Amino acid sequence: MVRPEAIRYLAGAVLLELLQGGQERDGDHSVAAYPRGPHKVCAHPEERPMAVGDLPGPMRFLVASEADEASRTQREELLRTASWTSDREFEGRPTWRHGDLALVTVPEHHLYRDHLDRDLDAAFGVPVDLVVYLSKHRSESGRPSLTVHPIGNPGAAEFGGQPETLVPAAPRWMTAALRGLRQEARDLPFEVTFEATHHGPYLEAPTFYIEQGSTEREWSDPKAAHAIARVLLSLAPLDAPIAIGIGGGHYMPRHTSVALTRRIAFGHLLPSHVLDASTLDRIDRAVDRTPGAQIAYLHRKSLSTPLLHAIERRLESLGIRVVREADLDARAKDETS
Repeated sequence: MVRPEAIRYLAGAVLLELLQGGQERDGDHSVAAYPRGPHKVCAHPEERPMAVGDLPGPMRFLVASEADEASRTQREELLRTASWTSDREFEGRPTWRHGDLALVTVPEHHLYRDHLDRDLDAAFGVPVDLVVYLSKHRSESGRPSLTVHPIGNPGAAEFGGQPETLVPAAPRWMTAALRGLRQEARDLPFEVTFEATHHGPYLEAPTFYIEQGSTEREWSDPKAAHAIARVLLSLAPLDAPIAIGIGGGHYMPRHTSVALTRRIAFGHLLPSHVLDASTLDRIDRAVDRTPGAQIAYLHRKSLSTPLLHAIERRLESLGIRVVREADLDARAKDETS
């Protein structure tokens, strides 16, 4: 049976083809309004609109925000770095396809746009396999940083999303992105690190954020954005045991180090300050929202002995094995994904 979304898409694609008629469309969101680099970025007028049988399978979506300067910078570098096809709009803005990747833009800051995966599924008529948000990073230190992190609120919903609710993590994709950033940014003055699970929006699809910062200067840095673009365009899921991380500060330094040197893929990351004896149920949610989680790595020195033992007992009750660094295989030197 042909899905209604596919029929709506076909009608929209044909209408868009007729309206363009070989001319550039008016407004800031036309295909022509976006930068072109050495690689061709266009709507490929020689290509016919996709037929029902041509609809791809599950797709990965890269989400830019017009309200976020770094997000716009990353979008521009993605468009410059590869050849994209633009054959449809999403909420009045052009979208681009590159293999199973789709690049879309939302007008508002993405922190407060819940259920975007549901809207993308309806608009594209395909399952949403992964959502990656392109974003700025801000910190009081102002240290140049490239970060990745899962999303959701272990506690209160101060910046979007829903309270006490986590979004499904994408551990193998996110950890691969961390490793890719370390490789692509090796000659740049940027620290590459995880961040703990925090902020919105709320989705049901596996999701992570990729960020550059931490000041306006870094938000517009094309070299940092180019490193992110190269990572996302070549990203493949890491073949490694899936873990949750517990303990440490916001930047999860021990977990970052272990992810870069050992065979492990981290999903949700809970810093020390969100856990105490009365909030151990947050561990349950981290496990539940990290698909395939089997192990946990703890930053033991950051946790009091009573809390550490309580966490270990909680994890054991959930069937999660606590591991130390020595328990994990070393990452091969030539391992790239």
